[in-house]
Amino acid sequence: MNFSGLLKFFIPKETKFYAMFNQAAENAIEASAALEKLINSSELEERRAIGVTIKALEKKGDDFTNQIFDALNHTFITPFDREDISELTSKIDDVVDLIHSLSGKVELYRCTNFSTYMKEMVSLIHKGSLQIKIAVGGLHDFKNYQQVMKACKELNKLESRVDEFYRMAISSLFENEKDPIELIKQKEILQNIEKIANKNEDISDVVKTILVKYA
Repeated sequence: MNFSGLLKFFIPKETKFYAMFNQAAENAIEASAALEKLINSSELEERRAIGVTIKALEKKGDDFTNQIFDALNHTFITPFDREDISELTSKIDDVVDLIHSLSGKVELYRCTNFSTYMKEMVSLIHKGSLQIKIAVGGLHDFKNYQQVMKACKELNKLESRVDEFYRMAISSLFENEKDPIELIKQKEILQNIEKIANKNEDISDVVKTILVKYA
């Protein structure tokens, strides 16, 4: 074993990252809950207020991301590969960024019509964010392998259900919407909702990669 390997064996790994991951995951939960309220709101002023909340959560998420990357640059022994820490951090941040982007489009397009499909999709995304918290929270101890894997599998199932609603929504939209401008707006909102679900699944994939390497 080389000198670097010996150091890694004897020097304890820095555990502060787990608390940071949990903070980022909690922020994603708040953002997805706000998104669900946004899509279910019928009042313009309420939607604007929710948009302000989401913007603040996006800023908060950026702060968490910067803190993790700063800690990564100043930590010698990390709990797992630096690349995996970076990837997991970025994916969680992407979820909140996409939610913020979607809320901006809702306001920009002055959307007032949110289909049942949209409401079902954002509900599933919020449920997925709860599973992200479980998956990320279990990484501090690989004895939680089964619990973490169960959360990852649930995330995959939820993403598949979002895809099903997306296909039904697109089909219904092109069949029933006669206004071409409204069709374009609705289609883009649906596509952005699906992107968030896909990013949730990306987080699941990163967590599973970490488990394969270290559990």
